Amino acid sequence: MKPIVVLQNEDMAPPGYLGHALDRRGVDWRVVRLDTGESLPEAEDVSGVAVLGGPMGVYDDEEFPFLVDEKRFLVECTKADVPVLGICLGCQLLADGLGGRAYVADRAEIVFAPIEPTPDGLADSVVAVLAGRRTIRYHQDTFDVPPGATLLATGGGFDQAFRMGSAVGLQPHPEVTPDLFRGWVGTERGRQRAIDLGADPDAVIAAFTAAEAEAEATAALVFDAWIDEVLHSLG
Repeated sequence: MKPIVVLQNEDMAPPGYLGHALDRRGVDWRVVRLDTGESLPEAEDVSGVAVLGGPMGVYDDEEFPFLVDEKRFLVECTKADVPVLGICLGCQLLADGLGGRAYVADRAEIVFAPIEPTPDGLADSVVAVLAGRRTIRYHQDTFDVPPGATLLATGGGFDQAFRMGSAVGLQPHPEVTPDLFRGWVGTERGRQRAIDLGADPDAVIAAFTAAEAEAEATAALVFDAWIDEVLHSLG
């Protein structure tokens, strides 16, 4: 089996629960740290690609030039029918690369709440398992669904998930553990940023920490469904 590649865009956004699921399933996988200059593989050399989040926007490619090649790689993988899972920034990169648009929203979202699958989402193996299940949603950017893609979920006034061929984009963060989330909004700087964006970081941290078992179970469902999709694509 060719490896599953996880694209990491910054130090504070590691694989989290996604890594736990990949280890538990015993598949071959590796992280590519784009922010530290590691090189992307070729699309034909991977079984699947998962793309993590980051504080940058798709439009920040002058400051983060690796975003240009990352977006190109995701499009190439999608065209080659390689399963792709984009999370938050990864979702926005997919949407933008496939003909939609990623941009700064008129407000941010920092909540621990369920998304709302559409009828198509309820028929989608990856998104259907999120029905009624809370996940962390932390983003200031949003996206327009690409032409020809299928909207799979909404929530809070935002599009939250879509699929186009072998690629599925998720705006929420099922990979994030309570420890990782506290690293985002529990520090003095992170807490102040969350407050400035209109959130109550202490309340979200408390709710998420109290629901750690629920969050872990939700992540296992999501990532098992996607890993199953990768394995099925191999025949």
